[in-house]
Amino acid sequence: MQRVAQIQEREIHKVLFPTVGSFLPLLEAKKEAILKTPKRTFAYGPTPRHKLDIYYPPESSLEGQTKILVFCYGGGFTSGSRTLPAPAELAYGNLGMHFSRQGFITIIPDYRLSPEVKHPEQATDIRDALLWVVENPQSLLFNGVTNPDIDSFYVMGHSAGAVNVFTMLALPELYSDVLHPKIGGVILFSAAYTYDATNLRTVQAGTVKEYFGGDATSKLPLSLLQAADANRVASFPRILLGVSQRDPQSFLDGSKIFSDALVARGVKHEEFIAQGHNHISVTFCLGTGEGEDWAADVARWISSTA
Repeated sequence: MQRVAQIQEREIHKVLFPTVGSFLPLLEAKKEAILKTPKRTFAYGPTPRHKLDIYYPPESSLEGQTKILVFCYGGGFTSGSRTLPAPAELAYGNLGMHFSRQGFITIIPDYRLSPEVKHPEQATDIRDALLWVVENPQSLLFNGVTNPDIDSFYVMGHSAGAVNVFTMLALPELYSDVLHPKIGGVILFSAAYTYDATNLRTVQAGTVKEYFGGDATSKLPLSLLQAADANRVASFPRILLGVSQRDPQSFLDGSKIFSDALVARGVKHEEFIAQGHNHISVTFCLGTGEGEDWAADVARWISSTA
């Protein structure tokens, strides 16, 4: 994490390449372990983007029911994949390895990207991926897993992934009687819950507008939360709200606004800070032995709410 501390910038486009570059050698050193993590890939829909990877915990960690953690990556709505291209091809595999070693069945779905799709289709894809898992529990039975806890699983979204996860919860048309009651909790990590478009770089403003359309503000999580009826809010699972210490200031400010809005709507939630991290380092660190405290906090929270 010393190299991350040396990166003085906070904005995503400025920290992306130096942060990834600092972790690539550490991930390469763990390549064999990452690639040996038991994993299977399934299609949950008709296109190449409708696939998900399931990472299975080692048999030695299995006691009682096995908890399920679904991770939804970010990428500004226009990029991202459960397997990134070289030289970062070990990314997200490291996350699957890390959480599976903590005893979780860890699922990482792909979803379709903008401009191919518009809001809320990415959230629809995530919902459909989760529904597929619920409807195909045999996919979870592998590498000694015999008793997956399909009735109370957890969903974590980072950045744009967190926006999509909350959209799945809040939009009435995405609600599923089969799925939503089985979500035990969500972890919303470093998302743009609201924004003033004049404060975004031109490329970011254009990207957001392309996915959300002209009235993006009304479709982002803060507005969805404020507009949700009482029954929808009452149906929310427990929420863990997280930020990276060195996230862009606009993300930190937006998270505080969203936290206050949750309180105003009577939604119970807890919070954590990934100390020493920027927006990119939180996922690339996993499996390296550096900066993994935030993931331990998440695992403890899941265990405490199980």
